[in-house]
Amino acid sequence: MGPAMTIRFTRGRNGKAPALTCIRDDGSVAWQRSSEYFVRHDLIHYAIETALGYRKAFLGLVAGGRDLDDFGTREHAKDTYTDEEIWAEHIAAAIQFPSAAGGPPASDAEVVAYVHKACVDRGQTPPAITTEQTAAIRRRIGELHDQWRRLPAGETLELIF
Repeated sequence: MGPAMTIRFTRGRNGKAPALTCIRDDGSVAWQRSSEYFVRHDLIHYAIETALGYRKAFLGLVAGGRDLDDFGTREHAKDTYTDEEIWAEHIAAAIQFPSAAGGPPASDAEVVAYVHKACVDRGQTPPAITTEQTAAIRRRIGELHDQWRRLPAGETLELIF
């Protein structure tokens, strides 16, 4: 098991954006203002990474010392993205993007097929992921998104990674 981390999603108040705070087991902190979209995306990552035991995807890399600003930039991509990170991003995209774009959610079989094709198209070995795992991940995402949705302004959803 990799480094541990406490993750805090704090709902903004008085018009401020939500915040993501990651407190590593060594006491160091990574923090940034977020958005509703990215809070939901990061909660999806939490569900994926904990369900699949990924320790070298987004949250595991942050727990290990990566800065939050290292993600999503081309100049850091080669240093930042592990196989697990790429797999987690493909899974998150397959789950989040169809409904975020206003369409129906992808089925569990479609998620698995999308991840497999996206990896093969990029010359990467696909992860071993099943429809049962994607179903469990979706259930956890639903729970996390519901907790976030019900959270009052200024309050925090705290998770352990």
